[in-house]
Amino acid sequence: MFDLVLQNARLVTERTICDATIGINDGHIACIATVNESLEGARYLDCAGKLVLPGFIDLHVHFNEPGLTRREDYCTGSAGAAAGGITLFADMPLSNAPYTLTTEDVREKIERASRGSVVDFAIWGGFIEDNVSEMAPMVEAGAYGFKMFTCDAGDGFPTPTPETMQRGFAQAKELGTFIGVHCEDQAAMDRNALLCPPEMDEIDRFLEIHNPETELSAVRAAIKLAKQSGAHLHVCHASLPETVDLVTQARQRGVSASVETCPQYLLCTSDDLHRIRGPLKCTPPVRDRNAVEGLWQRLADGAVDFLGTDHSPAETWEKNQASFDACWGGINGVQYLFSLLHTEGVVRRKLDIRQLVRLYSAEPARFIGQYPKKGTLEEGSEASFVLFDPNAEWTIQADKQLTKHQQTPYDGMHCTGRIEQTWLRGVPVCTYDFDTGRYRLTGEAGAGKLVTPVNNKGKKE
Repeated sequence: MFDLVLQNARLVTERTICDATIGINDGHIACIATVNESLEGARYLDCAGKLVLPGFIDLHVHFNEPGLTRREDYCTGSAGAAAGGITLFADMPLSNAPYTLTTEDVREKIERASRGSVVDFAIWGGFIEDNVSEMAPMVEAGAYGFKMFTCDAGDGFPTPTPETMQRGFAQAKELGTFIGVHCEDQAAMDRNALLCPPEMDEIDRFLEIHNPETELSAVRAAIKLAKQSGAHLHVCHASLPETVDLVTQARQRGVSASVETCPQYLLCTSDDLHRIRGPLKCTPPVRDRNAVEGLWQRLADGAVDFLGTDHSPAETWEKNQASFDACWGGINGVQYLFSLLHTEGVVRRKLDIRQLVRLYSAEPARFIGQYPKKGTLEEGSEASFVLFDPNAEWTIQADKQLTKHQQTPYDGMHCTGRIEQTWLRGVPVCTYDFDTGRYRLTGEAGAGKLVTPVNNKGKKE
């Protein structure tokens, strides 16, 4: 007898779409039978009309704990993640206080997430000027990888000097870890700011300061560091198709590199930024329509490694300032990636849904060394899955989020396809309530487990 049997399941992985009956024991997939086979279970879940997808993996979120929990914390952030079908997230080392720059910082975040998260988690460390000596003990403590900025990230998170970057990349290679880079050229942005006339519109000025070349220049420099060191470079939140092309070309030359993009760069344009204003402010900024279309083409071609939300929330007042310059920069969107990109990609652009599963389940699982334990549904895999209605029509309402603050640039967007249930190792953690139109958290704080990388990038045998 199985603990749970999924009946009438339409199973979707990166490789397969098939009808199946699925038996689950001890939080793992124990049997995948044909849809006509009968399995005996202690409980049954009828999946008729729904897709059964591997739990999603978002390796780029900011949940603000410790220190800035007025914006988000591990309980509220992971609840929103669960509503978005996410069963594993990786939390960034800044937008919290203190930043995650030492072994003690990593241990504190792990302890807090272990108490508060309803889904599994990984923890990023920060790479700054100068904490190279902390990298090895941070990895030992459980750090997933290291985030570096090539631009000003605020007091307390200083950009490494070129010499420190070289040492840090070399250390990453030695440790078998990787460095994820926020690629914007600070010197170029400073020059752009000086050229903008004082009377220029705030949003136009913001877009010109952060123009495409500031991103591309920084990507070229980061690729050079990866080539020299042999370390793995991960380019965070690419906003341009040309960024993806630079990474593709680098890989063809033997450089170890990967690239992600985010839903805002696939859905929104600079025209939308003028309309939505503060809630859509982020860096790099959203681009023009040609960039959006170019990113979709790279995604369809398989050139993008995986997707992440770059969820970076703020209190509503911080996003609704009269002055655009005063608005906090960051997107509240951890709850919506799959439904939005199913709508825009699968429904409107005829993208194979298996591609979307690859980008948000299988590839991030491979990147963190957890595939096929996570990121797919096959015999022996974790029973962490999403029940998804591909035909549900609904509209995003900011006031129905499970994250802490009720603002998002996606407010009012129409979706085809809705997550109805999220399960973690055979236990339901979040369920859509048809009576209220809200998600109901059924998982418990502290149910999530720390996930550390296996077979890290560039690790010496």
